[in-house]
Amino acid sequence: MDLEKFSVISTSIEHDGLNDIIKKKYKKNTQISLSTKELKKLIDNYILILKKSEIPIPNIVQSYIENEFIVYETKYCGKNIVELGFHISKFDNFKDHIVKMIKIMKKAMKNDIHFDPHPKNFVFNKKGEIFYVDFYPPYSNSLKKMRLSIANIYQTEIIKKNYSFFTKNFLPEHFCGDFLNIDKDSEIIFNKIYLLEKELGISLSDQKKFIDKAKYIRSIEDLRLEKKIFLL
Repeated sequence: MDLEKFSVISTSIEHDGLNDIIKKKYKKNTQISLSTKELKKLIDNYILILKKSEIPIPNIVQSYIENEFIVYETKYCGKNIVELGFHISKFDNFKDHIVKMIKIMKKAMKNDIHFDPHPKNFVFNKKGEIFYVDFYPPYSNSLKKMRLSIANIYQTEIIKKNYSFFTKNFLPEHFCGDFLNIDKDSEIIFNKIYLLEKELGISLSDQKKFIDKAKYIRSIEDLRLEKKIFLL
């Protein structure tokens, strides 16, 4: 399976099957005032924050700068639910996977960190262990300010909203809404996701407000993609 199709930020992803290594290459998509070296330091700090929050991530074999790219080589930890064959009609078969993803998201909320809860960002090994594999961009309030400093008047509100969607007050609905990015008919499983999140102790509004917010978040993310507005 082509892993790059799961990326919306032009990340280059290669799987070295012989050594069981995933190689990701990142670069800026904007003229933000941040050197490649400075950006790598932000990523390294974000990885530390994830670890301190007890969010499981793949073991990093090595990381380095290669021309304009930042490269991270990690151990291969498995497949996301799309690669595992998820379909909205098979929701109940993937309930355990989704519960594990929500529990990881709860850790991000508890520790008040910026976090992208898209289902593609979680992978599972053959033992069923979960790993979070997305540590780029290293979203933060300071990064948002830098990005807004070079935004034009038509981009500002979209950028502000998209950055806010990675914060704790939006994560439960963001996670749900991103299933629309997997299958446009995913709204039929939103009530199941809502009930799972409630069962796991996440404080939520009523179901209609939750679903409306989930759809709104996804619509603004899709608008950003349509207009080709990058966040970094």
